[in-house]
Amino acid sequence: MSLPPSQIIIRPPVEAYSILIPVTGGCSWNQCRFCGVYKGVQKYTIRPLDEVIRDIDLYADSYPDHKWVFLAGGNPTSAPTDYLVKILTHVKARFKSLERLSTYSKALDIVRKTDAELMQLKESGLDIVYMGLESGSNTVLRLMKKGTNDRTIITVGRRLLKVGIRLSLYVILGLGSYEHSDEHVRETARVLTEINPTIFRFRTLNVIPTAPLWQDVQNGKFTVMRPVDILKEERDILMQLGSNVTSEMYNDHVSNYCTFSSKNVSLDREQLIAQLNRLIENPKIQQMEPKWLLHM
Repeated sequence: MSLPPSQIIIRPPVEAYSILIPVTGGCSWNQCRFCGVYKGVQKYTIRPLDEVIRDIDLYADSYPDHKWVFLAGGNPTSAPTDYLVKILTHVKARFKSLERLSTYSKALDIVRKTDAELMQLKESGLDIVYMGLESGSNTVLRLMKKGTNDRTIITVGRRLLKVGIRLSLYVILGLGSYEHSDEHVRETARVLTEINPTIFRFRTLNVIPTAPLWQDVQNGKFTVMRPVDILKEERDILMQLGSNVTSEMYNDHVSNYCTFSSKNVSLDREQLIAQLNRLIENPKIQQMEPKWLLHM
């Protein structure tokens, strides 16, 4: 039986200490082949506004001085703008010490909103969105049924930044397997360079049984890359970034094989590359097998 939309399935690691307010259930796209989070688990639903307001009030009464609130669901920005504005405005009104008001988003959501609507969201309190770039390669995006392309994500990213909404992009290492690794690296570095997002975060591909890609892995059509090669992809993306990229960079996920971070990747890039090279040359890393996590 599908879980109700009030059930929060995932949230970014950085939001571990945030108040989580369910806004949507499931994912409005839910076709990505690498993702098994919502498939057969939770259908896409927009929660009734009165339920969301009730939850906001409940948490505000208990934690009135809390500084971080995350609007939960696969991509709450898929909801109508006026609905979101009412939620954002109410959160801001109830949490007087709020420092971060955030949510997951998809490029497809932002494409459907005008610049005026994005400005409404910003002015109502939306501070940052977490969005999956996954890859800058159109080949990889198409194979993984991401539903978008490089030009869309570049346009969307620039529009969000222009209105003052901070942007945190996810990059999935190993998403192109060995066959498309070079293109995945090159094109991802290019797209990050063209956007210069506020933040980008590395994730390592981890295929779980509910993901459509799982069957391809089992029958040998898709090879999960070894940790040493994942680290090479990360290094090479950093090496190929343009000098204009001043993003924060994080490896803040259990799927990763290192925990590096930077407040300005332009300043720290050479140090990060040197650290990655030391890992790549480590015999223990060279012999390591993929994690094969069943949950994250």
